[in-house]
Amino acid sequence: MLKKIVTITAAALLGGLILPATAQAIRYTMADHITFHTGAMYYHNKNRQSHAIWNWTHSRKLHNLKNYPHTTWVVKQTALFIHGTHRARYYYVVSKNRRTAGWVWHGFLQSGTYRRQQLTTDGLTLSPQLTSDDATTLESFIVTQLQKDGYDFNNHLAMMNDYYWSNHLTPAQMPYAAVIKLVRIKGLDPTSISDASQDNVAHLAKLIDPKQGDTTLETTGKGQLGVQLVRTIEQALVAHHAKTYVLNIKLSGNLTAGTPHLQYTLYMS
Repeated sequence: MLKKIVTITAAALLGGLILPATAQAIRYTMADHITFHTGAMYYHNKNRQSHAIWNWTHSRKLHNLKNYPHTTWVVKQTALFIHGTHRARYYYVVSKNRRTAGWVWHGFLQSGTYRRQQLTTDGLTLSPQLTSDDATTLESFIVTQLQKDGYDFNNHLAMMNDYYWSNHLTPAQMPYAAVIKLVRIKGLDPTSISDASQDNVAHLAKLIDPKQGDTTLETTGKGQLGVQLVRTIEQALVAHHAKTYVLNIKLSGNLTAGTPHLQYTLYMS
């Protein structure tokens, strides 16, 4: 990943003139600045204590988190701020009404929206003949909803899953610990990993349309497949006392003919 290093000097400027040198400038370095092009992340305050929301250069306090106890923050950028020997990961937060924004230390925030959103349909318009693009669309919906509910995608689990997938292996053939050691995945405890994968999700028509079993609803934005899968996956996460996961979905078959097939890999930690 290309890292952009930007040196920021918090010198006060007024009318084009630099204030006297008696006010010493504070220098920060912004490193590893990333914009999430795949979609926004959602967070809310971890507690009700006073925590600063900083301006872009981390030189001035703009707001106090404690004044926004019920706010859901939208995060599309993250950066590492360096000052002397101190390094800290920050998120650039924007309120949903876009009236408040600034940098916040990541430890002051908690994953998920302040209030859980209750959806009745997933709003997806999948192709009648299901393809890998439809699987990606469904997976993106589920990942977004899980993050809104406070469950985070785990990149370390994703590295492990990629090894299994690319080598056509399963945990039964090669234990988690062996893969973690071979791939050199740091920070992943094999004893904390659970597997709730399904090779063939049963009663798919009823998941799409609980009343009539009409699979074509998933082509109209009125189906419930994504909503039902989020519910199933969250039940598995709760049962295994997990907060992070990796998910990979495969879709095939035809919705018009009523013959969809779904399987997914789900590792949790």
